[in-house]
Amino acid sequence: MVHKRRRFLNLTQDQVTAAGGPSDAAQTRAENGTGPDPSIETLRKLDTALQWVPGSAARALEGGDPTPLEMLGREEGKPRSRRLTLGPSEIPLDLDTIVEILDPHTRIAKLSAAHPEVPGLADAAGSLSRAVSKITGAYVTRLLEVNGGPSGPRQPLLEFAFGHLFEEPSNVTDPSEREEVHYRRFLYGKEEELDTATRERFRRRWEESVKLIGAENPNRSGGSEVNA
Repeated sequence: MVHKRRRFLNLTQDQVTAAGGPSDAAQTRAENGTGPDPSIETLRKLDTALQWVPGSAARALEGGDPTPLEMLGREEGKPRSRRLTLGPSEIPLDLDTIVEILDPHTRIAKLSAAHPEVPGLADAAGSLSRAVSKITGAYVTRLLEVNGGPSGPRQPLLEFAFGHLFEEPSNVTDPSEREEVHYRRFLYGKEEELDTATRERFRRRWEESVKLIGAENPNRSGGSEVNA
């Protein structure tokens, strides 16, 4: 199925990889039916690159037929006017899921430190750390927003657990990440490096966030989940 679809789309294996698909080696195994079963991530990548409806590669692995995206654009032989909506750009992420992410992240970081000789492990661990920091940073930011913001009580336990998220972003090069770190420091009362205009802008952002959280969750105090 994989080889047939790739040929139908007139793609090389390198082009499939560039389109979000798995590696050449993983494609070869999938096309030839050799080696272990593809991982969930590999199946997801095949769906993306081969323009199949999500879940098609997994269905094909079980002996079913994959569904091309273009088939969804037909209704009784006529093209539909609307394109497929693949989903929202953000989803709620609850605290339990965040905690589940932290354990394997910590173990991978320790493995990376213990085995610097493994090619690519340090880079992968670093990329994972940056992604996890964004997720935990969003949670801490939401927690501070709903607990008084810059005028709320300081919680030493919070700084003990997430102290690295309050450090000055001197080594952060991405402008959006720097903005988030400065905003989080502002919410925690660490605003000495901010000018008056930035403080006022962050205060307006905090006030708008509190209003939005209250409107979306009128019966909740917030803080148990963030959008990712």
